[in-house]
Amino acid sequence: MFNFADLEIPLVGAPMAGGPSTPQLAAAVSNAGGLGMLAAGYLNADQLSGQVQQTRELTDQPFGVNLFCPADPNDNPVNAEALLQDYRLALAPLGKQYGLDLLNYELVLPDHFHSLLDWLLTNPVPVVTFTFGCPSAENVERLQAVGTYVGVTVTNPQDATLAAQAGANFLCVQGPDAGGHQSTFRVQDEVNQLPLSQLLPDVQSVTDLPLVAGGGIGNSEDVQSILALGVEAVQIGTLLLLSDEAGTSQAHRDALQSGIAETQLTRAFTGRPARAIVNDFVTEFDKLAPAVYPHMHYLTAPLRAKAKDAGPWEHINAWAGAGFNQAQTRPAAEIISDLFSADS
Repeated sequence: MFNFADLEIPLVGAPMAGGPSTPQLAAAVSNAGGLGMLAAGYLNADQLSGQVQQTRELTDQPFGVNLFCPADPNDNPVNAEALLQDYRLALAPLGKQYGLDLLNYELVLPDHFHSLLDWLLTNPVPVVTFTFGCPSAENVERLQAVGTYVGVTVTNPQDATLAAQAGANFLCVQGPDAGGHQSTFRVQDEVNQLPLSQLLPDVQSVTDLPLVAGGGIGNSEDVQSILALGVEAVQIGTLLLLSDEAGTSQAHRDALQSGIAETQLTRAFTGRPARAIVNDFVTEFDKLAPAVYPHMHYLTAPLRAKAKDAGPWEHINAWAGAGFNQAQTRPAAEIISDLFSADS
């Protein structure tokens, strides 16, 4: 079974669903001595199969797959439909600019979790992690039985305790400065505001499981300071968004290089809190967005796709962690090498 001690460098490439994570990026991280990750949150089993095959062709080193835990329907507000309708009305004029009739757009909520899990049980990979919740103890055991090392992403000590009780092998501790979605277990949860350096000791006080830590890591000094807190590895995502191997869209790349410096945690795009570059969409819709998931994701998805294709980044979900201005357009191996230059 996988062991962090077997890595050449204590690094995990964060899974970034929706495009940035690619087999090429996962393989590049693994080939550089870390643990590359594929993001399966929005994939079906056939797509995951193809990405795993590609990754295996590009590296003989360990890599992992990240899954989104299914949302609990009871976690959404009782008036979720009314809240969604109000948001549709607010979005409708912008949708019209992109040729979309969002008022009559039918929401389809695909759920591939069980088919993805079944595929991974039949075609094991070294590591599987979970985001947006805690898998059942039964599913953790099933994965471990086929030789998979299981991790759960947590944002507070309470969820760390639940993940440990479910039998997880390790935890990914996510600080509030991380780009993209916060891995709160419940849609309605407020985001932890403790800096990663304070959150880690709190998590360590409730579990002795191995920890991976990420969120706001921008340079080698950050890496060393987090490793000094006793974690097995650091996790980076935003720093890899501009890498040659990332599947980051051109609009997203333009946003990262726009000179804008501000990021914000917002529910405007998906209903879940996620850190993004502050653009026109965030400014206009953040305060109107209901905490309803995954419906919000699928409501705004066609609009975001149209905006991305159009080019300008003012209406896309430009996920980015704090300090994203340290991301560079370079091969991933060079980015990673610089992070560990203090050790060389």
